[in-house]
Amino acid sequence: MMTKLRAGALAFVLIGAAVFAFWQHQQIERLMAERAGLREQVGEAASQRDEIQGLAAQVKATVESSEADRGELMRLRAQSSKLRQIEQENAQLKIERQRLASLVAQAKQASALSDPQQKLPTSDVKALSTPTGVTDLGVIELSDATPMRFDLGEGKECVVTTTVLDDGQLQMVFTFESEIDGVPIQTKQTATVPPGRQLAKVIDGVEIALTPTLKAK
Repeated sequence: MMTKLRAGALAFVLIGAAVFAFWQHQQIERLMAERAGLREQVGEAASQRDEIQGLAAQVKATVESSEADRGELMRLRAQSSKLRQIEQENAQLKIERQRLASLVAQAKQASALSDPQQKLPTSDVKALSTPTGVTDLGVIELSDATPMRFDLGEGKECVVTTTVLDDGQLQMVFTFESEIDGVPIQTKQTATVPPGRQLAKVIDGVEIALTPTLKAK
């Protein structure tokens, strides 16, 4: 009887040990699987970190390139504005020089009329009104605070808005669009002249002359 009890107890212990060993083996396999999963997650996290760093570098490069392009665009705008100013001054000088030549020719004509014996060369009799290369728009009637569109030729146009100042002069704002490296840019130029006086401007690379007058209400 005692022997049977001992054999039963030993069998129970062996079964318990086997069950414990099986459970322990299952736990070890589970821990190994979890560790493998953690390693995979760490690898994915490292890959994502590298990808994020790469994207950050691309964004930084794009921002720096954009800032460089913006700086270059500002430089081109400044150069374009300076060039337009020089062209405008040159056009004004042409008009003034031609006006002086016209006054000299008129004075010679008056002198010739007062002295019939004096002959005036044909080149002096002809008084030029507009220099070569300048588009003369002639006398233009403008209305206060009313935009007017002008065809400058060469496929270019501009809009002129006139404001009558307190002293009676006409303040004219020329608005036109041009492109720098394919980027459309709206430009405004302002000039103030008395009504009836000829004005010379360079608008979008086109030299123009016009004589503004105020349209009667």
